[in-house]
Amino acid sequence: SSTLVIAILGVLREWLKLDLSPYDFAALAYRIERRDLGLAGGRQDQYAAAFGGFNFIEFERERTVVTPLRLRRETVEELQYRLLLAYVGQTRQSAKIIERQTASFVKGREATVEALHALKRQTREMTRALLLGQIDGFGELLHQAWEHKKKLDEGISNTHVDRLYQLARREGVIGGKMPGAGGGGYFLLLTRFDRRHRVAAALEKRGVQVVPFQFEVRGLQSWSVARER
Repeated sequence: SSTLVIAILGVLREWLKLDLSPYDFAALAYRIERRDLGLAGGRQDQYAAAFGGFNFIEFERERTVVTPLRLRRETVEELQYRLLLAYVGQTRQSAKIIERQTASFVKGREATVEALHALKRQTREMTRALLLGQIDGFGELLHQAWEHKKKLDEGISNTHVDRLYQLARREGVIGGKMPGAGGGGYFLLLTRFDRRHRVAAALEKRGVQVVPFQFEVRGLQSWSVARER
C-alpha cells in the first residue's frame, strides 16, 4: 500500500510540476496513510519505496535518516539468485495486526518489548553481514528475525505458514521472513546456493506460487509522456 501511495505521488509530481525530494515523498505518504486515512503502521515502507536500493534507515522522534549501503556487486547478484519470493495465500488486514502489536507495546507486554529490542539489534547485525558479503550469515539472521517477529502478535503466523516454512528449511532454506505485518501473503526465503530449485519445486508441489522479482535500486521514478500530434 505504501508503494502504491508513493507511485500516486509520483504522478502528481509530474502533473503539478512539484519539486520534492525522496524524503518529502516518504513523509507525505506517511501522513496520508497514517494520519489522513488512519491506517496503523510504521514509516519504513514509505522510505523504502521512495529511495529504493539497500539502505540503513534510522527512525528518530523528529526525523528519519536514510543511509545507502554500498554493497559489492557480487553480494547483490548472489542475493538476487538465492532469494525466493513465495505467495503462501491467506491474505490479511495488516492494520489490525499492527494495532494489536502497538497496544501490546504500550501496555509493556514483556514478550513484545523484548522481541522489538532483539529485532532492532539484528538490524545492525544484518547490515554488517551484507556489507561484508556474508550471505549465509544474513540468512541465519533472517531466521532469527522471523522467530522474534512471531512473538509480537499471535496473528503474524499460523499453522499453514509454519508448516511451509519448516518444509522450506528442510529442503535448503537458511532463513526467511514474511514481509509486512504478517498473517499471510508473501514469504521471502534465502536458500543455500545449490538448493534454490529444490526449494522452489517443493513449495510449488504444495500449491505455493514462486513469484519472479528483482531489486529496484532507483526508488520512485516518474516522467511525462510526450503527446503525439
